[in-house]
Amino acid sequence: MSSKKEAPDNNTSPESRIVPPEDINEKQMQITGERLPEVLLELCDNCYWSLICFNRRGMIQTCPDCGMQVSLIPMSIDEVCSIEYDDKHGVTIRFDRKRPMR
Repeated sequence: MSSKKEAPDNNTSPESRIVPPEDINEKQMQITGERLPEVLLELCDNCYWSLICFNRRGMIQTCPDCGMQVSLIPMSIDEVCSIEYDDKHGVTIRFDRKRPMR
């Protein structure tokens, strides 16, 4: 019986060593014991009317322009979105993180 030592795994992807950013809501919970407000993007799939809601009490169920049901897209407090519309491509929503204040 011969015992072989296993060679180190050199096939590990460099991306596997990337640490994901810390969740701002979890950090707030550690500091104060409270959660940050919930942020929701409400978007009408029919006429593209939209709003940002900072708590569930202000949510609406139907679009005030066309009366159709709106879709809810959850966002984090440190996230921003831009909404663009054109006749060729329809609605484009881009999400990004807010830049930290320095």
